[in-house]
Amino acid sequence: MTYPEDFPVPTDSGGPGAGSLLGGFGGNPQTDRAAHRVVVAERGLAPVLLVHGNGGAADVRPWDLLDQRRFLRAAGYADEIIWAPSYLGPGTVDLQTPHTDNVDDLRDFLEAVCRYLDVAVVDVIAHSLGCTLTYAVARGLRRQNAPIVWDQPPRWRRLGTFVALAGAFHGLSAGSIGEWRTGGGFMTELLAETAGGGGETPFGAGDPPTDGAPPHTITYFCATAAGDFVDAQNPGTGRLAGAVNRSYNLGSGTQGHQAIKESQAVFDDFRPLLNSVPPVPPAAVMLQPPSGAQSPGVRITATITGRSDPAAPIVLTAERVSTAFVNGYLVPTVEQTVTVTGPDGAGITLDEAGGWEVTATATGATPGRGTYWVGVEPVAVTIVTDNADPFDDSLLVTALPSSVAATVYHSLDGQRWSVGASVVLDRDAVVSFVAIDPDGLASPVATRSFTKRIPWDDQASGTVIDHFVAGRIDVDEFLAYSSQFGFFTAFTLYLVAGDWVLDPARPAPAVSGAPRPPAAAQRPTQITFDDVAPGSQVRYTLDGSVPTDTSPEWTGIPVAVPPGPVPVVVARRTTAADGRVHYTALPIPGSIPDA
Repeated sequence: MTYPEDFPVPTDSGGPGAGSLLGGFGGNPQTDRAAHRVVVAERGLAPVLLVHGNGGAADVRPWDLLDQRRFLRAAGYADEIIWAPSYLGPGTVDLQTPHTDNVDDLRDFLEAVCRYLDVAVVDVIAHSLGCTLTYAVARGLRRQNAPIVWDQPPRWRRLGTFVALAGAFHGLSAGSIGEWRTGGGFMTELLAETAGGGGETPFGAGDPPTDGAPPHTITYFCATAAGDFVDAQNPGTGRLAGAVNRSYNLGSGTQGHQAIKESQAVFDDFRPLLNSVPPVPPAAVMLQPPSGAQSPGVRITATITGRSDPAAPIVLTAERVSTAFVNGYLVPTVEQTVTVTGPDGAGITLDEAGGWEVTATATGATPGRGTYWVGVEPVAVTIVTDNADPFDDSLLVTALPSSVAATVYHSLDGQRWSVGASVVLDRDAVVSFVAIDPDGLASPVATRSFTKRIPWDDQASGTVIDHFVAGRIDVDEFLAYSSQFGFFTAFTLYLVAGDWVLDPARPAPAVSGAPRPPAAAQRPTQITFDDVAPGSQVRYTLDGSVPTDTSPEWTGIPVAVPPGPVPVVVARRTTAADGRVHYTALPIPGSIPDA
């Protein structure tokens, strides 16, 4: 837990971690409330709440949101305006009732941050469970497992931009459990807001504004990791009608689910939507002349547009920098620093030859930044690979330096770098290049996003029984998938080149080496359950549905199999003498005509 000493940390009131102070991180632990409010005014950026998902914590790998904090820092956000609670203790899974258990934790944290920073509106970047939990807070969910009640004060007015990464707003299928069941009480009522124009994106674009000051509309951005374990169970569950909805090819299963919160490409897509409701009127510092090559003795001046306090000074800082590549990182060295403080229109003179980075700041204004090549040849790098269209299998991305003497480096995360002017991609990525000449002069970083084409023709979600009966899989695949998912858990298959596969990026069976039953020339007319232990009770169905107490009970007499060409699945529930229950399923292919 890392917060400022005077921040009133709420107590975890439900679910894992109940009774302890909420963990996580937020703000600058070295300063107090007054200093935090100054930063809010200086940056003019809406604070951001990062809300993790199930089984995660804000700062514990792998389900943390530390990469989002890194992206925000690089985009000009100070630690004072980045906050992330851990509402599941150390990262415990809350499977059945995660929303009603933890809604007060997030609601209390949201209000504590707003009071501490003296702001009315924040942006939220949420992942997985965090998406629906944030929505439940805005909707007014009461912390009560049953019945589900929505009688708490709504918090729509607190949201400026709501970013939902790999959420499940429509549940995880009708066969899921607890609050995740599609069509269940919680999921049905979650998206039933009537205020703010109603629909799935209340108070969105074109809707009436929120109550309270400042009245505003909410910007919604929903990102889906196509084929991850959430999207596979219920395709489209991460989308909201009325939102900016994007789908990304980042890998299947948990790989894609984790990658979506760690992807620079995804962040770059929603970054322009942040700060839709700034805490103060926007202002910006402008530098003249703009970045570029200049002669020694050039004077760089700074002026403010949209200024609310004409008396506030401008601070200009110029650093002459050289850069070296060391063990996979770009290490800058500041060779010289010049600082000037003055009124609007103040300037700084650059006399020494070299590469200069100039920053101009003023209270309540977005900083101005520029790069100047003083008395030296500018170094540049240009990405020559086009990104206008998605690529299919793989893509070679190449960049060219402005000087043959410069060395080019590339990076896929903006932190770790490798030597080389090209890199091969096999999934969505943001590629960065930089060129460094022998004197340590580095080019501005060139960055471009590339998208891999979603490679499937169709998709279908269902249990292994559903897929078998629909003819998407054969007996061998039934055995393989039931070993992986069980008989009654829904998952998604993708149609690629005529075959239904689990991972469209790697079209191969889910489990190799599955046992093959002997080939049958004719569909059996009856079956028996010969492996039943004495004292056990067996109930069964012939349509693949889950056997219940009202399903037929096997009495030892062979069970007739319905004739026909359509495959069927015999589902069986065995209750042992000690009360333990076990489910199995037997796939029976359709009839094969006599030769």
